[in-house]
Amino acid sequence: MSAKQDGADLAVQDGDAAQLGLFLAEQRRIIGERVMGGASGAETLAAMTELVDGLILGRYREAIRHGGDALANAGLRQCCVIALGGYGRRELAPHSDVDLMFLFLPEVKSQVETLVRAVLHPLWDSGFQVGHSVRTIADCIELAEADATVKTSMMESRFLAGSPELFEQFHSRYMRKVVAKNPDTYLDQKLDERRREYQKFGETVYLLEPNVKKSTGGLRDLHLLQWAGMARYQAPTIRELSDRGILSRADSIALTEARDFLWRVRALLHVHAGTAQEILSFDEQIWLARHFGFQDQPHLLAVEQFMQQYYRHTTGLHESCMRFVERCRSVPFWRRIARFLPAPRVDEYFVVRGGVLTVADEYRAKVLESPALLLRLFDVARSQRLTIVPPLLEDIHRHVGTVSAEAYRTPEVNRTFLAILSGPGTAKTLEAMHRASVLEKLVPAMKRVRGLMQFNQYHKYTVDEHSLLAVTRAEDLAQDQGVMGDVYRSIKRKDLLHLAVLFHDLGKGQEEDHSEAGKRLVEEAAVRLGFDEQDKRTLAFLVQKHLLMAHTAFRRDPNDVKVVLPFAREVGTPEVLKKLLVLTAADIAAVGPGVLTKWKESLLIELYQRTMSEVSGERNGVEAPERIRQIAEEVSRHPSMAEQADGTLVWVEQQLKQFPERYAYGMPSARIAAHLAAVRRLHVGDVLVETEFNGELGTCEYTVVAHNDVTPGIFSKIAGVMAGSGVQILDAQILTRADGIVVDTFQVMDPDYQGAPPAERLRTVGDRIASVLKGWEHVDDVLRRGARLKLTRSLPKAPDATEVRVDNETSDAYTIIDVFADDRQGLLYVITNTIFQLGLSIHAARISTRLDQVADVFYVADQQGKKLEDHGQLERLRTGVETAIENFLEAKAA
Repeated sequence: MSAKQDGADLAVQDGDAAQLGLFLAEQRRIIGERVMGGASGAETLAAMTELVDGLILGRYREAIRHGGDALANAGLRQCCVIALGGYGRRELAPHSDVDLMFLFLPEVKSQVETLVRAVLHPLWDSGFQVGHSVRTIADCIELAEADATVKTSMMESRFLAGSPELFEQFHSRYMRKVVAKNPDTYLDQKLDERRREYQKFGETVYLLEPNVKKSTGGLRDLHLLQWAGMARYQAPTIRELSDRGILSRADSIALTEARDFLWRVRALLHVHAGTAQEILSFDEQIWLARHFGFQDQPHLLAVEQFMQQYYRHTTGLHESCMRFVERCRSVPFWRRIARFLPAPRVDEYFVVRGGVLTVADEYRAKVLESPALLLRLFDVARSQRLTIVPPLLEDIHRHVGTVSAEAYRTPEVNRTFLAILSGPGTAKTLEAMHRASVLEKLVPAMKRVRGLMQFNQYHKYTVDEHSLLAVTRAEDLAQDQGVMGDVYRSIKRKDLLHLAVLFHDLGKGQEEDHSEAGKRLVEEAAVRLGFDEQDKRTLAFLVQKHLLMAHTAFRRDPNDVKVVLPFAREVGTPEVLKKLLVLTAADIAAVGPGVLTKWKESLLIELYQRTMSEVSGERNGVEAPERIRQIAEEVSRHPSMAEQADGTLVWVEQQLKQFPERYAYGMPSARIAAHLAAVRRLHVGDVLVETEFNGELGTCEYTVVAHNDVTPGIFSKIAGVMAGSGVQILDAQILTRADGIVVDTFQVMDPDYQGAPPAERLRTVGDRIASVLKGWEHVDDVLRRGARLKLTRSLPKAPDATEVRVDNETSDAYTIIDVFADDRQGLLYVITNTIFQLGLSIHAARISTRLDQVADVFYVADQQGKKLEDHGQLERLRTGVETAIENFLEAKAA
């Protein structure tokens, strides 16, 4: 017996709960120190299992010793205590659950109940939580047949104390009647159970804050592999599966390394948190990176290096698990018969068996050694819409490292790869090639970014998965029935598009800017793949400038010719513009679910359409006065205008002349009609608020119509009311007509509602706006009442996160302010109120929030309506806004 078990016996001899509790706490402390001192995961699990074994054995012996002859006889000959689940596997992390089963013969039921109380109550009283069940062998078999979870926990049973003969009897019958029975049904049940866990805990290996046990690629995948091995081969461990030749040596080594890494991570999480912490949170990732010895590099944070190692282990674990489980499933009778029948040949070397693609047996070695044939295999799968059989992908993965990179640099390989890139089916094929490690032979950067996380809350995926997902999102546009779909389908050279999408972020993780690094990488690839100079320039532009369209559409006014013309000059041609639009949309959509909103899509399409007329030379030939008249005719025919006594064409034209031209060109005629109807109803001192929900964009529009002298700082007060109402402003068009009437339009998201908010909600927000602008209520009171508890946790921020830039070049009419800062409720009000206090007016705004960061843009002018020219005034504007933001954020933090 070990010293630890001796100590456990001493601690439990008299059932003193306090003494037992102190002993347990001291042992946990000792194990925790060993964990922090560098103990491996295996060492930690063994120490915890030994500790708990000692406690259980000590209590069992103590109960028998003091329970009388009948209890001793039952406990030694007719009952036994068994470890189940993770405890049965000897995989107890420092705060794992402990699950026991008391197995007994029916004739000693009353003695067993006494024995269970004597064993467990002192443990419970000491604060040591133990789950337990009390069953006969018949109970075990009946329950296991009805419940796959119960069946699994008892498959991993381990004898602790009592009658070894009874345990052997149970184990023999259980393996024969339960484990070896209907393994396919059992595997289906466990796979369904695991898929539900994927949905709950993360369907991708590259989850931002993964659960080390239950997320995809976590320890539960390893358990699934072991359960499958036990059900099919009665081999419960990686070692036994490998020794019997069921699991390849390469997979055995990779799985063991992944298991030991995850065991250690989990043990550290438990000890550091002092509880059963399974979530690898951002804070824990940073701490673990330091603990593992990673250090920040100029181009790669320590935490990103640590998480790249984590993802590489979990990716390999998950893929090995899925391949093995698939192999464990029985081959249907008809498929076994089909093996002896001639299989349809495809392209001489390949055959289709059971609806999946594989290599003819006599050519298997040749294909594995030939890059040209491997690429043809993937291209056949793509063009025929077939799946490559998993064992073949496994073989390719194992052999691909034995073939030099130079062997992949041939004209034949290049031609086939370009055919794959041309699609359709490009994304699925690239994903299969990446899993088999073939893609990195053609695109070496994919190896470097495999599992490379991006430590921010904006990107949900690692660089390699994001890049492949972006290709998927681009191809998805083939089914889109809107402008995006039309553009994608019209692109002639989809090989160029898909290659640019694949490369757009592959420069990440290097010292230079990722766009510049990506440009260099794609130029090298273009030469290697045999593209001509024109194609090479197109690829280089798309990768280097892949953020240009988003920044322009989301931060600048596309109605400003000084915005559109420089953008059009950079893009150059209609075909490049089309590719850039699709690349931009695919990139944003691949960041995470719901990131490419309909609103963002509409801004991209607006910039695309305005730019296309410039780069194609096919401008609308209608002169401005005639175009205004056409718009006026459309507006005057609207029902809301027909009801007006003076809603004639002449009156509408006069009203439109009061607005800047961009209002008429950029606003739908139905909204113009609603605004003009409000203008007509407006009296001195009034504030009218028009509201409409746009179902296509999922946004609400609030238009505030008032005289500009109703109150100073109209925009800042509206922003305050919106913040106090929990409404997020996406875009603001601030207009003051020549006659002094303000028509301010806000596109907003209302996160309190899925879909259209109720009419009462729109009315309530509108009434608050009117009440504040009329002076009946102070905006600070609205903000105070609407203060909300922030339910999301921020990533650790670098100091000096706030940045304010002043752009006095882009627009002839306005000075542009770009603001980048941590988002907090009320921040927009602080910014706009500061601008107002500096004696400036806001004429347009683009409001963008990416999780915890805002990137807001304001077009401002002085009290004479002109842009700022004085350098001192420009610097006072920049520092004034920046100081106000910093003071506000500091106050919020305090």
